[in-house]
Amino acid sequence: MTSNTIRNPHGGFSYRNRSVEIPPGSRILYISGQTATDEDGKTPPDAETQADIVWTRVVESLHEAGMDVTDLVKTNLYMVNPEDIGAVYKAGQKHFKGHTQAGTLIYVKALAVPEVLIELEAVAAKKD
Repeated sequence: MTSNTIRNPHGGFSYRNRSVEIPPGSRILYISGQTATDEDGKTPPDAETQADIVWTRVVESLHEAGMDVTDLVKTNLYMVNPEDIGAVYKAGQKHFKGHTQAGTLIYVKALAVPEVLIELEAVAAKKD
């Protein structure tokens, strides 16, 4: 169970929570923008595969730091195609199993290379 406090001051349904409070003395992990490009510079052509790889990399980064998805407090998601939101949402649900965090979704004209459709950066915090 996370020690971070999730706040939604308006109550009711919210796609993402409005804010997350990190308790004093927590370790904070910043995960740089993750894409689905591999070490050979190859990127899968479809949003579904890219989204799954991107979320997998974030989860791996959390585990390497001794954290879990429940320690996520903030994500910034950059996307080229608005129509890919379903693929991103599906992958997020698969990997995060209902955990929510404060988040921002930004549509951009392009990312680092033309093949990259999705990039995700994240912040996690855990009170040990």
